[in-house]
Amino acid sequence: MNSNIKIKENPYFDYYDVPKITSIKDMMQQAVAAAGDKPAFMYKVNDVVHEVTYREFDRQTAALGSFIVSLGEAEGHIACIGQNRYEWLVVYLMALQSAGVFVPLDRDLPEKEFIYLLQASDSTVVFYEENREESLRRHRDELPNIRYFIGFDRTEDDGDFLSYSECMKKGSAMDDTVYRSLESDPHALKDLVYTSGTTGSAKGVMLSEHNLVSSIYYGLMVSTVFTKSLSVLPYHHTYAGVPEILVSLHKHATICINDSLMRVLKNLQFYKPDYIYLVPAFAELFYSKITKTVAAQNKTKAFNTLIKIGRGLRKIGIDMRKVFFKSIHETFGGNMRKLVCGGAPIPSHIGQFFDDIGFSLIGGYGITELLALSVC
Repeated sequence: MNSNIKIKENPYFDYYDVPKITSIKDMMQQAVAAAGDKPAFMYKVNDVVHEVTYREFDRQTAALGSFIVSLGEAEGHIACIGQNRYEWLVVYLMALQSAGVFVPLDRDLPEKEFIYLLQASDSTVVFYEENREESLRRHRDELPNIRYFIGFDRTEDDGDFLSYSECMKKGSAMDDTVYRSLESDPHALKDLVYTSGTTGSAKGVMLSEHNLVSSIYYGLMVSTVFTKSLSVLPYHHTYAGVPEILVSLHKHATICINDSLMRVLKNLQFYKPDYIYLVPAFAELFYSKITKTVAAQNKTKAFNTLIKIGRGLRKIGIDMRKVFFKSIHETFGGNMRKLVCGGAPIPSHIGQFFDDIGFSLIGGYGITELLALSVC
């Protein structure tokens, strides 16, 4: 990162003080040093809650990275496809700290496009879920550049099709010195994100480590996050991968992995996060449920009166929103402070509504191509 870049003072608000980072590896080293024993991730497997500290996460990324180095893929293009899960994040941070390139693929890609993007991305290793293995075997001859297929759900190795858990076991027994010493040009390709946007077929957006580091650092200067998030957005989206995951790690927050879109509200109440990244459709859904519930209880008039009183009190420095709308805050877990929306415009009345009841709803400009251009 260019340390000579200066931020002009803003007459309207103060910038947040953010620790400088030079690379993703530097970011993770700082996190381990400052918050090594703090949970970096929380997630459920068969309703059993797992916690992984920053120190443990660092060890696991290094173990997987050491195994990848042993395969001769230190500079490889590492593709990953699957649902949001902890293992996906291990692969992500492992690849970003390697000398290679990470290739996140849409978990819902049809088979034909999935195979095509593996070819087009020059991927040499692919991490995948069980439902993709048959397709990969069927098209094996069309993927000559891919030397290793690593299945998240496989229990044992089978030739070129390897078990993620076995890879981790082998990597954990290896010396991680070589992996930890890997370096790459900060302006070279690091994250190859395929996005169709509104223009048809998927196109690869080439992000450098400098792009990622700059987005993390400058993003946190203007909009901070807090101590715990519920992670909902698909990880292959840049808005989830960078502003949500990487920003949260640099802030040393705990990321709680949502296990089902049908259980978002239950998980909000279980994990009790203080911020969440969403698409506007989710905010609109919450708005609709709240207003319909209020109407069904014949309390719309009283609700609107409380909003007006709350606005008036805030003008004289008294904030009663969490008191007036306590039941709504409890629905969100009781600690929610900020909802961050990206990917589409937020209707102004939705933003006003959440502000009136005590939540900060902010919009992020979630265009992957813009990330590549704006911080070069």
